[in-house]
Amino acid sequence: MYVELDTTDLKVMGAIKKGLTTFGGIKSGVNLKKDELVKILDILDNSEMIKSTASTGLLGQKKLIIDLTDKGEERIQEYLEILRVKWREMLDLAIAGERAQLDEIIKENPFMVNMMVFFGVTDLPTLSRLNLRFLLEGKHLCYKCKKELKGFMQKFAVSDVRKFNFKLPRGMTTRDDLCADCFNNLTR
Repeated sequence: MYVELDTTDLKVMGAIKKGLTTFGGIKSGVNLKKDELVKILDILDNSEMIKSTASTGLLGQKKLIIDLTDKGEERIQEYLEILRVKWREMLDLAIAGERAQLDEIIKENPFMVNMMVFFGVTDLPTLSRLNLRFLLEGKHLCYKCKKELKGFMQKFAVSDVRKFNFKLPRGMTTRDDLCADCFNNLTR
């Protein structure tokens, strides 16, 4: 039996995988209300994704410890692989300058990028550069045309653009460079 899980269910499983094994820990880690979490834990328990055991706390109080089952662990790994493949696809589109396609993917799956950050597939600094400014896998790309800037190619930084009183391309930062062609096409 394959149960369809939504993003909140997967987030709860991710929190458990990260080591939040108590009810309170999961509740605050995923930022859910008590009744919502109870419902999700019931669904996960009935679909054999999690198992719970009773334990004794430091002062002798009863404590519920929640762990992933092998089936739950497997499901999280499958989901992580889907996220990694999708992230690679998004990076390829961004490098190619296919902003419309990238926006379409985001519209179709509005929570996907949040899940990528939650599960550590990507991080916020990388996402902040997703407006098509990429330095990927050691590749240094031109800010405007995305052509790879190799070792001895002429590169122009923000300081060069300012030195010649050219208009700085919108969004360009000190971490970005331009190729000679793009630099020559700048206007005052």
